Amino acid sequence: MSRLQTALERFIEISGDRTGERGESISTGLAWMNGHKLVLVADTGEADNHNPGSWRRVSRIIGLARHLRKPLLLWNLSFHRTTDHMRNVGTEHAVQNSEQELIHFPSPIICVIEGTRLGAFSSVELAIPDGTVFVDGAEALCEYLSISPRTARAGSDEEILSGISELIAEIESMSADELVIQRKARLGSIALA
Repeated sequence: MSRLQTALERFIEISGDRTGERGESISTGLAWMNGHKLVLVADTGEADNHNPGSWRRVSRIIGLARHLRKPLLLWNLSFHRTTDHMRNVGTEHAVQNSEQELIHFPSPIICVIEGTRLGAFSSVELAIPDGTVFVDGAEALCEYLSISPRTARAGSDEEILSGISELIAEIESMSADELVIQRKARLGSIALA
């Protein structure tokens, strides 16, 4: 999470899933970055498999972002990696709820993928965000799965911040209905492929 920490101007963590769990393998909260106020959801890298509490925490923060009408920033968050290894029905249900909330989210969703393996992200989760910043080793993923409609490539902290800013500026003029329609169309094209 070191690149993320250097990119943040300010961060207020919001934890808990309202059922007594903290959901510590996914970090969520309010973030200030390059002059933008965002709601952040980031994989902490501390667990190979996120528990149901972590995904309920994600759903809770998506609801807060919807209420505040702020863009959502997903940092290295892979739904695919979790669903591949899970044997828990509670986790599967929580992941599906989070994905549904993202599809219908009324504000821009930006994804940052930092130096990851090709198998860590699925085409479905790359189709949901409205824009993606690929960092360092994620170049191969960018070429392999070019589903995201708007992309930026970054190698430095400054390029990450400018990529996020440019994508938000491009996307924020779109209406909530347009965003949802485009996400559903991208997901539909994957299903037909």
